[in-house]
Amino acid sequence: MEHSGKKTFADCFHTQKTIYQRLIAFAVMWDWMMAHDFGTPTEAEIHSMDVETTRRVCEAWGEIYTLAVLEWQDSQ
Repeated sequence: MEHSGKKTFADCFHTQKTIYQRLIAFAVMWDWMMAHDFGTPTEAEIHSMDVETTRRVCEAWGEIYTLAVLEWQDSQ
């Protein structure tokens, strides 16, 4: 079976989630760096930033889903 070239919803969702996750991770890291005078974080602080990134991605889940649906519909 040939690949039709159309994006699946899963492709669109993964793309949107990845974009949001990376932007949020950058924002969390930047906030930490500004608060700590650009020091080096400990393992515990890195874990804390990871947890905060995950929390913010979960908060944005509805927006991510909506953008993925719109992207998928546009590709059909």
